[in-house]
Parts: sequence; C-alpha cells; structure tokens
Amino acid sequence: MREAYPAKVLLLGEHTVLRGGQALAVPYDRLRLRWAEGTPDPRLLKFATYLDGQDVPIDTDSLGRDLRAGRTLAGNIPVGYGLGSSGAVCAAVLDAYGSPAVTAYSTADLRQLLARMEGHFHGSSSGTDPLLAYLQSPILLGGAGSAEEQPLPEGWAEGWFLIDTGITRDASPLIREFLAAYDRDPLSIDRGWREPADAAIQALIANDREALYRHFASVSDFQLARFPDFIPPAYHDSWNGGDRYRLKICGAGGGGMLLGMARDAVRAEEVFGEELLWLTSGG
Repeated sequence: MREAYPAKVLLLGEHTVLRGGQALAVPYDRLRLRWAEGTPDPRLLKFATYLDGQDVPIDTDSLGRDLRAGRTLAGNIPVGYGLGSSGAVCAAVLDAYGSPAVTAYSTADLRQLLARMEGHFHGSSSGTDPLLAYLQSPILLGGAGSAEEQPLPEGWAEGWFLIDTGITRDASPLIREFLAAYDRDPLSIDRGWREPADAAIQALIANDREALYRHFASVSDFQLARFPDFIPPAYHDSWNGGDRYRLKICGAGGGGMLLGMARDAVRAEEVFGEELLWLTSGG
C-alpha cells in the first residue's frame, strides 16, 4: 500500500480539453492525504455506504468496519481548489481495499472504475484526478477522452510555481461560461488558447524551455484579455511579469491556485512572497 496520495496540478489544457485540446496533469506531493487513526469521519462513512451499493471490486465490509473503528484520512489538500481532494480519497480507498484483481486492470479500466467511485462526490467524473493520485505519475489527456501516463524530462518542474489565492470556488459556472464562449467563437479560442496550450505541452515533453515559455505566455495573455473574470482581480496587475515570470489559471479559475512559470525565481518570490509555492524545492 502507498504511503500517501498526492494532489493534482493541471499544468496545461484547463477548459480547452473539453473542446478537443490536450491537457497535462501532474501529482503534487506537497499536498496529500494519508491513512491515519482518529475518530470516525461521517463523510467517509457515507462514501463507504455508497460504494457498498455499487458493483465495485472493493472490500466494503472491511472498509466500513475500519472507518467505524476510527480509521480516517488526514492531510492538507484544500477542498474547492481544483486540486483533486476527492480523487485522492478514491485512490486511497482503492489502494487499501481494492481486490487483488485491480492490479491487472488497464489504465482505461482503472480510470473507469475510479470515475464511478468519484461519482459519489461530483455526480459525474472523468476519473482523471483519482487515476493520477492512484498511479502517482503525470497523465496526458487527449481531446478524444484518452488518458495515459506521460513521462516528463528530468528537471521538468524547474521554474513552475503555484500561487495560493485563498479563494475557494465552484468550477461549474466557469466551465459553463467557457463552453458558451467557445460555442460562440471557436476559432478565436482555438487560436488564442487551445493551440498554444497544446504546443506548450509538446514543448514541455520535448524539454524545449524557450518554446514552453513562449506558448505559456500566449495562454496567459489570452486568459487575461478574454476571460478576466476567471482571474481574481487582485492578481490582474501582477499577471504579466514579462521575461521574468508569467501566470495562468490552474484548473477552472476563479480562485484556488494560480500557476506560474518563472525565469527569474528571485523576482517571482519578491512579487508573491509567501503565497508562492514551488513545484520543486528551490524553484
């Protein structure tokens, strides 16, 4: 059994993956859940009851018994930030209580199973967040709905950082707003957002840092120009750091985390201070 279950950070492809683009998500171990001993958690007990009514390869009898005895999940993944908190819960339960047959599942079958599990929390789920937490590796999402593990170059995370806005948000209205805007003007959004996001993913995989920063900056500019309400107003003035750093939304937007790339780590830290979290130590 794994020691802990990480949060998810969607590096690129937020929203546009819903209209044929790619997306790339990575585990973020600084935020995670782990099994612990404590007091019964009504939310987990409710989840166990839900699973007991589903046809899933999980030992729900043992899960329910252990939860009633005080086994719980502890950690620091914030809820309402788009960081995959419910996905980590599903991954932890499947890892600890899944039947041995699960180890032979394909990635597609795992995703389907985890999507059914996460349906308890969201009504419907793509299964991506729990799949990432379960596999604990980067996931590349395709426009046709595919999801596969994606190796990344050594040192890929250099210069990537998160900004904690301190704002929880509901993703659903933002997703609806994006889809309505796309359906009105698909060509502009394809050129301004989807195409540079796809190009940035390929540049990251190829370890082309110059192209990655250039395409990242294009996405950043487009988001501020066309979807300013997706960005908390307090960050509009610091959004564009030029050749030193750039920001973009992380996930649906509206709050939660922002995602940045820095060429000048010192300047980024001067601007954002304690709000800044490097994806790797030292930036």
